[in-house]
Amino acid sequence: MKIAVFGLGSMGYGMAQSLLRAGHTVHGFDVVPQQVERFRDDGGAGGELADIAVSLDAVVVVVLNAGQTKDVLFGDNGVVPRLKDGAVIMSCATVPPEFAMDAEARCAAASIHYLDAPISGGSVKAAEGRLSVMAAGRPEAFAAARPVLDATAETVFDMGDHAGPGSVMKSVNQLLAGVHIATMAEALTFGMQQGLAPDRFLEVISKCAGTSWMLENRAPHI
Repeated sequence: MKIAVFGLGSMGYGMAQSLLRAGHTVHGFDVVPQQVERFRDDGGAGGELADIAVSLDAVVVVVLNAGQTKDVLFGDNGVVPRLKDGAVIMSCATVPPEFAMDAEARCAAASIHYLDAPISGGSVKAAEGRLSVMAAGRPEAFAAARPVLDATAETVFDMGDHAGPGSVMKSVNQLLAGVHIATMAEALTFGMQQGLAPDRFLEVISKCAGTSWMLENRAPHI
């Protein structure tokens, strides 16, 4: 497939690398020119969006939020009007469910498939092609995005046959992740106040019932 990845941050860069390893032709786009140059040095394809958009089979959007996603898809230089019929958008940013439903409708009006596909797993799993994807969309969107999912995800949860539920599930995940991070920070602070060394705290708790993925992933960076 010929694929464009918008957003070459910690998650998007890893996904783009995974797509390259799977044998796809991958174009990377980012607001930071150095990231685009780095990706091309790593094997990414060159070319301006205006020149290559019509030949794309899939577009993977891994930006920060709904505003950035909207700009990539429907802004002044948005990609959707440039794509060929039957291309698929795989939208991975954390966005409101209403945004995902509206984007699906706008893409359908342009004969473009849209998969509501927020991701989880962190930068390491992104680089390994082992993400979890909470995907929702029409069967045709799933089928069109399948090669992208196969290259980037270890687990794909089918959340339904229309956009929206994937983003609902991601919101639930983010709520829990935020609670875990806040509670972990409070627990670590309490332990240190009582004389526990931070590395000892992590060593013990990571092997006990009080652990969590967020604790094991984030505590070493505090």
